[in-house]
Amino acid sequence: MIQVCFYTGCGIVYGEKEPLSDKTTTHGLCPKHLEICLGEIKAEVEKMKDATGTFKILVVEDSIFFRELFKLTLQNRFPAVEIHEAFDGEQALQRVETSHPNLIFMDIGLPGENGLELTRKIKASHPGIMVIIFTSFDLTECREAAERYKADYFLPKGSPAIKELFSLIDSVLPTHV
Repeated sequence: MIQVCFYTGCGIVYGEKEPLSDKTTTHGLCPKHLEICLGEIKAEVEKMKDATGTFKILVVEDSIFFRELFKLTLQNRFPAVEIHEAFDGEQALQRVETSHPNLIFMDIGLPGENGLELTRKIKASHPGIMVIIFTSFDLTECREAAERYKADYFLPKGSPAIKELFSLIDSVLPTHV
């Protein structure tokens, strides 16, 4: 599989290129830009903690299996973080107003309104909430659309970057939790 860095202006080819018969191309971040991107996320997450140090995450995902698994992973890793969930756009908008999350993991493929349009709505009314598009649609078109719709970051499900993102979230939480 050939990987091409999608970071603005990079386009470097990296990763495994064998076997040569496989012409599949995926997009991700080269090691240099992954480190830069995760550093940016860490700085933004640091700013999001409120005065009490409370941190809230909203997981917007229509697959109950994936949503529960991801929520359980987050709860096990970050027991002091409030984690809320929504399965569609309507429920997500309600959760944003009632729970005031700092960070949203947003799937693109949702029933009714898609995650990109939902992101645009949330960012218009709550620009301080970080939205990470977290989807299995790892396509250039989706990345570009996520940027147009004002998502802060784009991570494919199963990306190695999610483990590093967890480490960054962990690093900004109060040490006593």
